[in-house]
Amino acid sequence: MTSHYEKLGISPGATPAQIKAAYHAKLREFPAHTYPEEFKAIREAYEALRKGATTQHEDFLKMRPLEAELNPEILKQVQEKAIAQLEVNLDDLIRATF
Repeated sequence: MTSHYEKLGISPGATPAQIKAAYHAKLREFPAHTYPEEFKAIREAYEALRKGATTQHEDFLKMRPLEAELNPEILKQVQEKAIAQLEVNLDDLIRATF
């Protein structure tokens, strides 16, 4: 199976400009009306590489959700401390209100 790079006749490290230039050169070599199957393969290879190059840059700048795991033991300790701080008896509530 030939890779997209091989279909366009370029190396895997090609820049987006080199990919585009190779695509246009291949289109001149294999016009759609004379070589419909080759034209389709060239177009697919170009689109895959173009989208792949764009995706790499977009992925770098893309916002991602923060993935974190909470330790259940620590979470339980924090919950207990929070509840202890919130517990108010009736006498304290009356004193604070009046």
